[in-house]
Amino acid sequence: MFYAIHCLDRGSMLQTRWDHYDAHRRYLEGAAIDIVLAGPITADDNETPIGSFFIVTAECREDAKDFNQSDPFYRLNVWDREAIRVHPFLKRRGWDSSA
Repeated sequence: MFYAIHCLDRGSMLQTRWDHYDAHRRYLEGAAIDIVLAGPITADDNETPIGSFFIVTAECREDAKDFNQSDPFYRLNVWDREAIRVHPFLKRRGWDSSA
């Protein structure tokens, strides 16, 4: 099943995000979960990261949450934990997931 994970950064976390970006990338590259789509949510300038968005494949919501909570950005409190949302996602249109 697909899950959408939406995370917004806490205020003033941009430098912490940059300082730990490589650790975050390494985590994503070695994740035990299938990441279908991932990238930063940006400010209105279309450049400055203010959060993260993922579409993942997981057996259950708890697996998707575990994936999120093991990310360095979560552990370092880059993301506002009260603003993280994990929801089942039904793909209706878009990319060919079999490609």
